[in-house]
Formats: sequence, C-alpha cells, structure tokens
Amino acid sequence: MEKMQKMMRLVSAALILVLMCACGAKSQVIDSSTAPVTESRTADSSAAPPESADEPAEPLPEESLPAEPLPTEPVYPLPEEAEKQETRLFTFQPKVCSVYHEEVFGKTMCETWFNLVDAVMAGEDTFACPDQHTYDWVMGQFPETCFPVLVGLIDYAWDRENSVIDGVASFTYLKPYEEVSARISAFAEQIEGILNDALKYDYSDFEKMLALYEYFASHYEYDYEAADRMNVEYVDTITAINFFETGTGVCQQIAIAYSYLLMQAGVEATTMGGNRSWDEAGHEWSYVRLGGRNYHIDPTFGLGNGYLDYFLMTDDQREAMDSYLRSRYRITSNYSEDHPHPDYTADDETFSPLWGSVYREFDHEAQMLEYWKFDENGQYTIYYFDYSGY
Repeated sequence: MEKMQKMMRLVSAALILVLMCACGAKSQVIDSSTAPVTESRTADSSAAPPESADEPAEPLPEESLPAEPLPTEPVYPLPEEAEKQETRLFTFQPKVCSVYHEEVFGKTMCETWFNLVDAVMAGEDTFACPDQHTYDWVMGQFPETCFPVLVGLIDYAWDRENSVIDGVASFTYLKPYEEVSARISAFAEQIEGILNDALKYDYSDFEKMLALYEYFASHYEYDYEAADRMNVEYVDTITAINFFETGTGVCQQIAIAYSYLLMQAGVEATTMGGNRSWDEAGHEWSYVRLGGRNYHIDPTFGLGNGYLDYFLMTDDQREAMDSYLRSRYRITSNYSEDHPHPDYTADDETFSPLWGSVYREFDHEAQMLEYWKFDENGQYTIYYFDYSGY
C-alpha cells in the first residue's frame, strides 16, 4: 500500500510539472534586468534613400507576429467616445442666405428666394411670390450670391411683366432639366470638396474665415486678362460660377465665392462694394459678422501670399489700405442704395495686431494663431495671437 501511495505522488508531481510547462508562457514575469535591449540608431543623412518612398515595407513573417488575444467580453465605446471617432463632414446646403441679406432685402425676399430654390430642386417652374417687385429682385440678385450655379441655368419668365399672377411666379429653364440637375449635383460635390478640404467641422467662425482666406491664397489666382478687358468691353464670364470652374477671377467673383463658402459653412457673410476716393476705381470684397461685430475681409488682395493686412479689417483700416471711404460703401447689392437698412459699422480693433503680418498656422486645440512680422532688414519675429472666444 505504501509503494502504491508513493507511485501516485510521483504521477501527480509529473502531471503538475507538465501543466506548469504548458502554461509558463502566460504566467511568466519578465525580469527587466535580463530583458533584451532594443537597439536605437541615429539616422545617417548620408545613407542612400529607399528606391521609392511609396513602396510598402516588407511584411513581417507570420511566426513573428503577436498572437491574437482571446476575446473576453465585448467592449463598446461610450457615447462620447463614439462621437469623437465619427468624422463629421460639411454637406451642401441649397438654401443659404445671410443675416445681411435679410437686413438689406427684408425677410419676405429671403423667404421668396427659398421658395425659388425649392422649386428648382424639385424640377418645378413656379414658386410662391407676393408681387412683381419681389420677383424682379429675387430673380436678379439672389442666384449669383446665394446659389452661383443657377446663373445660366434659370431666367425670368418669357412674359416678364406678367411673371406673378395671384401670388404664383413663373420662371424658365435655360437648359433641359436633366442637365440642370446634373450641373447642380456637380456643383454641390465641388463645394463639399472645398469645405471639407479647407475646414474641419468643429472650427469656430474665426477659424473658418481664416482657413478659407488662406485656402484662397494658395488655390486661386487673379485674372489680369479679364480685368484688362473689363476696362474696354463687357465681359459676360464675370460670375462666381466661372470662378469656381476656372480657379481664376476678378474681385467681384472672388468676394462672392469667398462669402458664399462662408455661408455654406454657417458663417454670416456678404459682399461689400466701393469706389476708391482718388480715381473712382470700383472694387468688391467680403463683409462678415463675428461675435456680433462687423469686419471687412478682402480675399482678392490675399491671393498668392499669406499677408493678413486685409483680414478682419475695420472701416479705418479698409480706408487706410486702399482709400475706400465708408460713406461710399454698397453692401450686398445696389438694392441697398435705394432702400433702408442698418447703418453698418466696423470699428472693433481686436484683430489689429494681425495687420502687417504673415500667416503661419493656427492651433485649433490651443486656440492660438502663429504669425510673423518682418523688419526693414528682412528679419522676422514670431508672434502668437490668442483667438479663444471667436
């Protein structure tokens, strides 16, 4: 009996040893004093570069890949974590109209404009409109600034004097509706592409204005040839849609396009026109509302450079730069010349430190803008501007 008990104890010990060996990989504690050291090398600038930077690295052999851990229990992200993982994108909005449009034209005209947009998007040729006066201004002014692709696609009714009958207005399509719809779809895709390339969805209004200002500076060009032709003849391609299609334009096109993109991004914006005091030369730029205050932004003079002289200007800065007098301003449309509207003033100098500087970059998380200023010897100093709250 005693020999049998010894034999059982030996068998048990053997089984325990086998189990310990089998489970050792999972229970082993690595002693840091004996762990292998990972070699660290400093990059040799003289070393030859790889044949192709786009060439993928060689895959690791399967035996060197870590084993997949066994699943324990499902892990689901918390609601706030899931929202962070989701990338929100801008989507095209057919109906845009800024607070400036409503203040200058009135609420009724803006509502009528939306009725027209609804009709176009549905392929209809009539829309609710109170009277001929409203019809003429909505058809004549809103498409160019609030839906640029419609220019050249729709027009007044053939019998313009009788366009509105019993509160219903009619208009005509200049192209077959299949083509109209295709053009609108292509335009919508382009606008979404620009917004999602230049902006992030959670940018503040200040960041949207700045990011689009710099986007225009690096992506578009001034059309000097068209500007020269305009001095001697009428040029029918001076439209915002032509600017979007060609990437070049004059001030009128550039200002409308910039303001339109801001409206698409949810920023209050319109255009402002004026004449230079010493030679009556006409010009057009953008006018925006930020934090309840008005500012001038001139994207035309920002093309091809990173200068911030024309970004978020006051009336005084606008005049100092180019002699455009506040008394000669024309906001949104020539409609403003004959109809009452608020007396707009841009007098907040919060962003004056940026004037005379060159844009470098901004940090969305820190709400900090980096910019450079150069002295007369070409030496620059780096500055930072805290724009939190804007």
